[in-house]
Amino acid sequence: MPKTIYYILPFALFLVLTFVGSYLPSKYYFYLYILKTFSVGFLLFYWRKNFVELYSRINSREILLALISGVFVLVCWVGGEGIFPTIGTPKAISPFAETSSLWISWTFIGIRLIGAAIVVPVLEELFWRSFLMRYLIDKDFYKVPLGAYTHFSFWTVAILFALEHFRVFPGFLAGVIYGGLLCYSKNIWVPILSHAITNLGLGLYVLITGKWIFW
Repeated sequence: MPKTIYYILPFALFLVLTFVGSYLPSKYYFYLYILKTFSVGFLLFYWRKNFVELYSRINSREILLALISGVFVLVCWVGGEGIFPTIGTPKAISPFAETSSLWISWTFIGIRLIGAAIVVPVLEELFWRSFLMRYLIDKDFYKVPLGAYTHFSFWTVAILFALEHFRVFPGFLAGVIYGGLLCYSKNIWVPILSHAITNLGLGLYVLITGKWIFW
């Protein structure tokens, strides 16, 4: 099996299920998100031995860097709402409004947090920063050192990452920061952790404020 499949297929599945979910009635969105989280998470776990970059360690200095950068992206993401234009109109879907059972609502919220803070950061950083940034330098991307920089690969990935999100300008900023973290540290866990902190913080912000538009 080509090495590219391990990176492309989970990400493609994620995009397809996200696209399908955008056209489903709100009450089915929750179930599709659960399917998306577990199916993509299963592929990443099943193929984990092929992601050799994940077997590196992260030190305390890198953890602090990831924490600061992740919170910074979060603040910009939330603070930019209503200032920067978006691509399309994100749905504000509250599980409490769509389901009559508190147990079902909180179960979905728990899975949503797991998906946002664990599955998505690993999935996206593996695809965008580990795979595509290197693939744009050399199709035999395993030969390219992790965190290698060229103007074309870095900025192309940052732009494409931005276009993946409704909030394109904060998305671009996030792409630049996560990419910069990898180029600086040469350790994929630094952007993964930063990404996870942003997503977890955003989820907690949604739960505290009730601003479901961010989910």
